[in-house]
Amino acid sequence: MREIKFRTWNSSISVLANVIEIRFNQNSILTDDSKFLWDLNKSVLEQYTGIDDRVGNEVHENDIVEIDYRRGDHTVLDPQTLGMVEQWADIDTILRGVVHIWPSTGVIINNISSENPEQFVGDYRVPQYLHINRDCIVIGNIHENADLLKE
Repeated sequence: MREIKFRTWNSSISVLANVIEIRFNQNSILTDDSKFLWDLNKSVLEQYTGIDDRVGNEVHENDIVEIDYRRGDHTVLDPQTLGMVEQWADIDTILRGVVHIWPSTGVIINNISSENPEQFVGDYRVPQYLHINRDCIVIGNIHENADLLKE
């Protein structure tokens, strides 16, 4: 069973913090830096996805992640030894996107951009969304690093 955790972004003071307690009856959030007791209406709650990236960082909603993306794998085998002679992919690039939790689908990224958009030709298109796993790496979040999403 995964641990249910949240963090919060408060745009009025531009701070991201882990949530210790949510007090709905008082409409406030107590953060790990207990100096702050934030107004729930002025904060964005972001849930931990249950996934840690490949270097051990927790992945939360609204994080920006990078993933290695390969499509159209081709392999040429030696007919006598059946050993691999050559292998290539039509698309081999890095994709970036914003993490979301979709209850019906799981953890995905959307708002995807590619490091090499020129590779997406013919039958290949930049995906609208992709499921992620621990092979991703967190490179920022939409509050502090929105510029990472440029195409």
